[in-house]
Amino acid sequence: MINSIRGKSKMIFKLTNIALVFYFVLSSIQAQELSPRIETDKSLKEYKDLATALQEPLQVEFLNLSKGRLKSLPPTITSFKNLKRLDLSHNELKVLPANFGELKNLEVLYIYNNQLTSLPNSFVELTNLKEVFIYRNKLKSLPANFGELKNLQRFYAFHNVITNLPESICDLPNIKVLDFHKNELTSVPKNLDKMKSLRELYLNINKIPEFPPDIFQLTNLVVLDLSYNKLTIIPDSIIVLKKLEKLDLSYNHLTIFPEKIGELKFLRDLGLYNCDLVTLPESIGGLDSLHILTAPFNKLKIIPPTIGDLNMLEGIDFTRNELSSLPETIAKLKNLKKLYINQNYFSDAEKEKIRMLLPKALISF
Repeated sequence: MINSIRGKSKMIFKLTNIALVFYFVLSSIQAQELSPRIETDKSLKEYKDLATALQEPLQVEFLNLSKGRLKSLPPTITSFKNLKRLDLSHNELKVLPANFGELKNLEVLYIYNNQLTSLPNSFVELTNLKEVFIYRNKLKSLPANFGELKNLQRFYAFHNVITNLPESICDLPNIKVLDFHKNELTSVPKNLDKMKSLRELYLNINKIPEFPPDIFQLTNLVVLDLSYNKLTIIPDSIIVLKKLEKLDLSYNHLTIFPEKIGELKFLRDLGLYNCDLVTLPESIGGLDSLHILTAPFNKLKIIPPTIGDLNMLEGIDFTRNELSSLPETIAKLKNLKKLYINQNYFSDAEKEKIRMLLPKALISF
């Protein structure tokens, strides 16, 4: 009897570990995806020494002062009138010079991993800026007239403490990527419809209490991440975002999930980790392009038979739900490679049935 109990305990421990390993692997992958890919222009000569660069300031187009333990920038930094790329990352900067905006030709600014709490008013005079990497600082706000950066295309400001975004941010006509994950936001500005070029919006790990209705104006969005907020309802209006390919709503307390979600025909990746979901809508079978469906740590008891219509599906994670069976229609999932359904309530007979229905898939019970 004791040996039997020990055997069962070991089995439960093993299954729990498998689930946790899978969860942390996925979390790690997600974290890596959230870090922007930085590409350097190899056509520009790179200067890594300030003294050397100051000998021919008008020739300098790329200045790299990263990892220099800089606590401040010298006034001479504005001598580089033709500077296009400036790397100030991994320093100890708390402020930028008041005349920083004199670098009129600057196109790319790397200033992540510092201690900045604000930006100088002259920052918006950098009207040629296209890309700004200012994550992992201590920014509390952005300049009120931030929208004057008309050429800005990508702005990465995650891991700061920004509480509000200026209304003028909607005046960025060329912006493609906005990343404000892990800040202190509780809302988003109105008039988002002005940002016709916006493709990726990251608002995860904030304190947003409800789905911002103004997001529905961003009809060109391809990626939307609202995970780790305080959402309870996802309105049916989300289907106006017809071009969405990736939608992450994980770690919210969703009581209502849109019945018409299946109308997002280009959606490839749907993240629903730990959302208190009891069921998935029948229309989910209409997600013709879906490759990845992750909904672990929920309260799902039944999976709709329409899941079998997801012909492109390659990976499913229903770890730690309340499932005791899966619909036989899963046999139609010919492209399914991985199925994670451990920590549920499947009988041995049901497990064998699932194996028979999906002979080519890697299944974790």
